[in-house]
Amino acid sequence: MARMAPPRSGVKIRMYRHGHGDCFLLAFAGRDGRKSRPVYVLIDCGLKNGSEVDAGINDIIDDIFRACSGHIDIVIVTHEHQDHVNGFSRRSAGKRLFDRLTVGQVWLAWTEDGDDPLANDLRARFNDTLITLAFAEARLRAHPGLAAQASRMAELVETETGDDCAALRNAFTQAKAAHPHARAAALAEMAVAGITNKRAIAWLREKAKNDVVFLSPENPPVALPFVARSEVFTLGPPRDPALLLDLDPQGAEMFDLHRGGFGLDGAGQGLSIALMPASGPDQTIAPFATRHCIAPGSVFAANPDRKTPEGYYRDVYDNADESWRRIDDEWLHPTDTMALRLNNEVNNTSLVLAFRLPGTGKTLLFTGDAQRGSWIGWSDLAWTTDSGQVTARDLLRDCVLYKVGHHGSHNATLNGRPDDAHANLGWMAQGDAAREFVAMIPANTAWAMGKARPWAHPMPQIEAALHRKAEGRVLRSDLTPPTSAPPETRKDQWQHFQRRLRTDRLYFELTINDS
Repeated sequence: MARMAPPRSGVKIRMYRHGHGDCFLLAFAGRDGRKSRPVYVLIDCGLKNGSEVDAGINDIIDDIFRACSGHIDIVIVTHEHQDHVNGFSRRSAGKRLFDRLTVGQVWLAWTEDGDDPLANDLRARFNDTLITLAFAEARLRAHPGLAAQASRMAELVETETGDDCAALRNAFTQAKAAHPHARAAALAEMAVAGITNKRAIAWLREKAKNDVVFLSPENPPVALPFVARSEVFTLGPPRDPALLLDLDPQGAEMFDLHRGGFGLDGAGQGLSIALMPASGPDQTIAPFATRHCIAPGSVFAANPDRKTPEGYYRDVYDNADESWRRIDDEWLHPTDTMALRLNNEVNNTSLVLAFRLPGTGKTLLFTGDAQRGSWIGWSDLAWTTDSGQVTARDLLRDCVLYKVGHHGSHNATLNGRPDDAHANLGWMAQGDAAREFVAMIPANTAWAMGKARPWAHPMPQIEAALHRKAEGRVLRSDLTPPTSAPPETRKDQWQHFQRRLRTDRLYFELTINDS
């Protein structure tokens, strides 16, 4: 198969069709000091386990290798979820499939910067929560009535780590054995450092010989190497903790967590303390002060003294007729919500980028899985460039390609009107951009809807809104693209779209000309 050739001016985009996960390859014409060779940008490479379609991820990696002749100029990782990064860890016959490619740079969000204090606070919260959930899963699985909750939690933890809960518990236990006097937070950091998703990003950084660029919204736009006058704007993740933890659409109002940092809330701290094995200086730690505790062995002894508190508790709490009083496992129920929240919080740390073409100002918007707080954070962004001030509203107005957030889920595309104060779908594709606006949705909907708790990926109302906005130019990776124009679409615009689109078993390829 031939190398992926970009247009003379503009960009060519491949959305791969491997399953429920993101993988996009962009090709730009090399102009600035390297006219003979295109510039290739890879955005994410992963999928949910079990969601493969006809083309597996091994086929996709083979195609990437052929398309870019073995060299990727920039690898962008939006965030460290399994369906965005596990392709980088994929092996065959003991060898990592990406080993045969060379990498120029790696672009990551500021949240991955080990020298950023705010990022380190966020990582500590992530580590604490993840270890808590891994140990909670074992407690849930041991209870016959909570097996379904345990399975849901295991799946969410696998999304965060690329591993199962047992592997994470073992890593924590091994760290504890090697460092018996370390505090739980330090042990959690050691354990999480070895998870598959973290190792994938670490491998990429090493592959690029540590030519790593950390991107943040307050910084000026960055240029693509060897692409003249290129500009890439960073919209997210926001640096405001309240926005980072603001997850679900709330209409026009903000969801205020009344929290100034990233620590676990009171319930989360209690669960963490109760579930994680004690170690070193924390040996006596417990969710309640020890003076309020009575050892279970003394309460449920064979013949407790009926005149003692232990005897009373035995009569009340070890009585089948009074079982409603006991909360042996009830306190584990919040872990289900905690696991889902962690998943959404990591989504909201997604690196959000707008690629602006220099000739026309057309914009390509890649949002990862960013949720409400990130979108709200874009609303007032502005940058000073050589051509003047550029705002986030300008970038969305000129958007001709939208990579739909989080497979089209309910909380990753905000609804609204063009004149609303907050960034939303209504801001996108105004004026000339409306005539060629295309939405791309990476999804395997049959797999998502077939789960025990179905995922509406994409949400039907969002998909319908995208079809209206794009006048039918919506590409969903698990579907054959439409061949006939909707009634409301002009024939010449539809024909222009069809000429720019190429469909393959492995991908959809769209050309956007900068003219």
